[in-house]
Amino acid sequence: MPKHLAIAASLLIVSMAPARVHAAERIKVALEVQVEGPSASDAAEAQLRDAVRRELEALGDIDVAPPGQAAGRVIRILGATASGFYAASVIVTERYDRQTLMVLGIEDDDLAATMMALHIVNGHWVFAGSDLADIAQRLVTSVNTGVLAKSRQPAPQAR
Repeated sequence: MPKHLAIAASLLIVSMAPARVHAAERIKVALEVQVEGPSASDAAEAQLRDAVRRELEALGDIDVAPPGQAAGRVIRILGATASGFYAASVIVTERYDRQTLMVLGIEDDDLAATMMALHIVNGHWVFAGSDLADIAQRLVTSVNTGVLAKSRQPAPQAR
């Protein structure tokens, strides 16, 4: 094979390598949103939920579970509103899986079953402002650079 064809073939193989690499695992989250207060409305709750969903999906590796569908990680938002001002308390919880518990050294089946039934709090934030879209953007940025960034790191291997 001529030298220039060998080089071209090598470059083609190298450029295709990323396509063969195992795609990054997607992160599945459930989203629960509730807005209360004297001026709360279903519209405000839907607007916040939709804005947060759009921001999460824009990250590219997040799958937001349909309402009512279980996910190992849950983003819960409790919002409050009064006179056009909003506040949102955000908590992110996660359920441990058996593999993670084994890495942590929990081998007892009864204890592991109990721990897998609980939600572990991974993060909590509070946001306030007069624009729900801005609150959603700041909220997702914080969750992304905190809890979600950690979940993208490779899991520790059992010894």
